[in-house]
Amino acid sequence: MRWQKMGQLEQIIDPNLVGKIRPDSLRKFGETTVKCLADYGADRPSMVDVLWSLEYALHLQESVIQDHPEEKSTIPIGELYPQINDFSHVDDSASAAQTETSSLDYLSGDG
Repeated sequence: MRWQKMGQLEQIIDPNLVGKIRPDSLRKFGETTVKCLADYGADRPSMVDVLWSLEYALHLQESVIQDHPEEKSTIPIGELYPQINDFSHVDDSASAAQTETSSLDYLSGDG
């Protein structure tokens, strides 16, 4: 959080991402992280807000591709880490309720 507060997140990103992630997208990821780490649950964003924030950060990252297709210094997140878009490992027989319950158990420390 210290690097986020100082506005220097680029100092701690993975060296493989240097020059590939837009500063405004990185900043939005950082802001979202700080909000999620608030001391009190009531001060943390809802999962809907987190999802919106992360989708917005992704939009910021990918918008440069549409605006300037010749720009090669930034690439979509899915191309940086193809496994993000690879859902072949997901068991289709698992219901959403089971997945949600497992996630909640994990987050609460019961899993």
